[in-house]
Amino acid sequence: MSTLLVAGSYLPELSPEAAIQEFLLSLNRPMRLLVAVSGGSDSLGLLLFLKRAIDGQTYPHRHILCAATIDHGLRPEAAKEAGEVAELCRELGISHRIERWTGEKPKSGLSAAARAARYRLLTHAAGILKADAIVTGHTLDDQIETVAMRADRSADAALGLSGMAPATLYAGRLWILRPFLRTRRPAIRSGLAADGRTWIDDPSNDDPRYERVRTRRAAPTRDAATIEVAARQRTSLSAQAADWLKRHATAGPGMSVSVSLDTSGHLEKGMRDHALGTLVAVLGGKPHRPGADSLARLSLKLDESSDFRLTLSGSLVLRRRDRLYLVRERRGLLPLSLLPGAVGIWDGRYTIVNSSDNAITVTGGPATAIDTTLPGSIRSALQGNAPQIIENNEVRYHQDTAVTTTPRLSLYADFMPCFDQPLADTIAALIGAKPSASCPI
Repeated sequence: MSTLLVAGSYLPELSPEAAIQEFLLSLNRPMRLLVAVSGGSDSLGLLLFLKRAIDGQTYPHRHILCAATIDHGLRPEAAKEAGEVAELCRELGISHRIERWTGEKPKSGLSAAARAARYRLLTHAAGILKADAIVTGHTLDDQIETVAMRADRSADAALGLSGMAPATLYAGRLWILRPFLRTRRPAIRSGLAADGRTWIDDPSNDDPRYERVRTRRAAPTRDAATIEVAARQRTSLSAQAADWLKRHATAGPGMSVSVSLDTSGHLEKGMRDHALGTLVAVLGGKPHRPGADSLARLSLKLDESSDFRLTLSGSLVLRRRDRLYLVRERRGLLPLSLLPGAVGIWDGRYTIVNSSDNAITVTGGPATAIDTTLPGSIRSALQGNAPQIIENNEVRYHQDTAVTTTPRLSLYADFMPCFDQPLADTIAALIGAKPSASCPI
């Protein structure tokens, strides 16, 4: 995360021009950037300021712009507005696609569903336009609102205070980049107005049924400097947690991990709890870390320095003397049925690809090479928590490429902020999952 410095102080707020210049200078390789453009002021400003900067100045790497607009099908005007963006891109010589969210829309959770559809469709457009990353127009105003919302509802408010990351890996394959996180919306609009540009005002941005609108009207008071400090603290926390796991964690059979609790030297409890909370979520196949109360209970047990057994987020956590054992508990393992050629997620922990000619069912079965010196409850869990392939009513014991099972990081499967990349990659190495794609900034 790059930051401008003057006399040793951070400059958390940037003009649109300065933000774009800093962003383009931060890119570590040539990029084909897909700009997500709705036609609103933020995304329109992003497109135009990027276009002007790339055309007007030489950067260490050559970058090419393309763009996409998502028609969510929620307003009758949306199709016309998407067409107007397409026409603007044609005038600018920028390749552009319109992607439409079709099908029935949910009656509840519409914002979350629309967000999921938006990133899925942007990823589809990026594939067609051969883009290396998606660039969005999230501003400092959006960032402050996001931090306020996370603080209100997050089980771990300290992590939420860091806000949106300047780079987030989506679905394990495409980076979402946010150049305007230190730029105010009025500054973008002033720049557009100076160029005689108009923008679209989406009425949903003033609809109090949406949490973000209610938060905006409450005028959250957090400032950019506070968020910047929190982001740096989170980055440092994750890096320290990754280093601690590299030195003290050992991979076991069946996606299990043991951690040495050698207390020699200073141990930062917040770092330890962050590392273990992340590990517990991944081993349990969960998309979220354990709640604050659950983590506090684990932390208290660890501080007592005596043996214990806990279950958190689907994981069994067992202490025996100076070693901690973590593994998916042996219950709640639902079967997964896959037709030939299908791909599915089993228990949140494994991606299963059925390239065979037969339908299969994935159930819980024994892991291989279970060490007899492991504690009994850990061995018992390992006897039934590994993916077992059933084909034609028989267990498929032979290994070939027709059916593959690949470990995955459930916590980061959809979105992985760059803050957490070192920790995510360390855990990936422990469980045999693929490392994340390198961050372009």
